[in-house]
Amino acid sequence: MKIAFLYTKSELTPWKENVSHQTLAYLVANTPTHMDGHIEHFDGFDLEMVERLRKYDLVFNVCYGYYDADQVDVARWLEQMRLPHTASPARRMELAGDKKYLPLLCRQVGLDTPEFITLESVFKLNDDFLYLSKPAKGSCHRDIFINSGKWMKNHIHLLPKDAIIQKYISGREFSVAVIPDASLEENLALPPVEIIPEDEQDIYIAGSQFGKTKRDFEPSIEFAVRDALMEAALRMHRIIQLKTMSRTDFRMADDGTIYVLDVNAMPNLDPQKSLMPEICRRNGIPISELIRRGGECSKPSQSVIAPMTESQLAETA
Repeated sequence: MKIAFLYTKSELTPWKENVSHQTLAYLVANTPTHMDGHIEHFDGFDLEMVERLRKYDLVFNVCYGYYDADQVDVARWLEQMRLPHTASPARRMELAGDKKYLPLLCRQVGLDTPEFITLESVFKLNDDFLYLSKPAKGSCHRDIFINSGKWMKNHIHLLPKDAIIQKYISGREFSVAVIPDASLEENLALPPVEIIPEDEQDIYIAGSQFGKTKRDFEPSIEFAVRDALMEAALRMHRIIQLKTMSRTDFRMADDGTIYVLDVNAMPNLDPQKSLMPEICRRNGIPISELIRRGGECSKPSQSVIAPMTESQLAETA
């Protein structure tokens, strides 16, 4: 099987994801022997790009966009060009990436997520409560604000136009990866990794915007909590009907309630900065095996799928 690792330089993607030539060289170097891996840089939505990719049996898709186009746009274009690729169908990636769908998705599988409040309803915020504002789409922890309801009302001009606001959940943060099992017949959730603030502050998010965080790949949690997090990640993966791999982020409140924060339909594979490769490695799954599973469980994309409407989403379950 001849595969193309398709990527775009981080500075050319909307949210500047961690993808570099070094990342791709690492993936090619660890490609299973029965796969012939090559690096292809995405240069635009044109026929020349199509012809380059048609030389391969499969596109291993780690392309997170191109200028204003995001990863969903790239996946949709690959589908339109009938180029088989490893990422989930564009319609499913769109469903996972737009946070306004998250409450309904969670309700359908019996999970909790913080209530979302739109900018139009900002006047409903309690002045003294602590809230978190973030874009409905996007990632990499950009344009996030954590402050009181009063501050949100007085600084609404600073918030992105598509911002959603939710109560800040004080507690512990976890991330759970889902990948195909060795047989490629089932989805497999791997044990959670905990995101911990380095200076033990109460207000934090993954990354460094609100203080540096570190990762604990063997968190001290009860088996029941571990299993609940893994089951929740599987439910989200399945209800959205994602393909190959995903990663779901959670907050466990002080009272033990588990809240779904975000579903990443296309986890980054940078060996140093990203969670997925290290989660797999620590669970006895080398990157070469992850590449094998991602490649072999991928089938040629079918016809182009239109974006899902609210009424269609309600019927997903």
